[in-house]
Amino acid sequence: MEVIAKTEGLKKYYGQGAGLVKALDGIDLEIEKGKFTMIVGTSGSGKTTFLNLLGGQDRPTEGRIWVEGTRIDTLKESWLAVYRRNKVGFVYQNFNLIPMLTVEENILFPLEMGNERPDRGFFEELVETLGLGDRLSALPGELSGGQRQQTAIARALIARPALVLADEPTGNLDTKSGQNVLGLLKMMNRKYRQTIVMITHDLDIAQTADRIVRIEDGRLAEGRGGYGAPGQ
Repeated sequence: MEVIAKTEGLKKYYGQGAGLVKALDGIDLEIEKGKFTMIVGTSGSGKTTFLNLLGGQDRPTEGRIWVEGTRIDTLKESWLAVYRRNKVGFVYQNFNLIPMLTVEENILFPLEMGNERPDRGFFEELVETLGLGDRLSALPGELSGGQRQQTAIARALIARPALVLADEPTGNLDTKSGQNVLGLLKMMNRKYRQTIVMITHDLDIAQTADRIVRIEDGRLAEGRGGYGAPGQ
């Protein structure tokens, strides 16, 4: 098993005294490279907090996070911004597309931010695979919900990140569109051996993953591979 990301003793607390909230309270977890991992749990369990810490969008109160051998929880903010741009692709429930940019411009935006030239062959392969070839000049407001999420997936993948982190990406979609988006993520996982960590509250969706990790009350709970390495 090749581990691409690892956390040890990961804690995130808010407030103090009687108002102390332990969003995460000691998470030891390994994410295997090239696998599709689902994070499940009830609302407020700490799922999104975990994803935000893994993505470098927040810092832990205690604990350590490694991604591709680099400890990211100690990085300076300038280097953390580089990590987020180059190593992580984000897919959100509300798409987070820039409304005044076209589909093509939204997809290429992470590369533009880093002053990197796009691999046009890979770009064309992505948009063809995701069925966006005839929508590249459209604005987000002219797209269906499914097409917006497809655009967000392409944007997440364009820089060939170490991790794709998806926070309830089917949550704002109808059943058919949600199934299509999930199918696309699974295809990207298989086709590019892309490591994907996805949050969902839908246990039927979770069953399609390589691994299920359950978080409850800020701690790991029993599940398929729920403790440490898969199947442990």
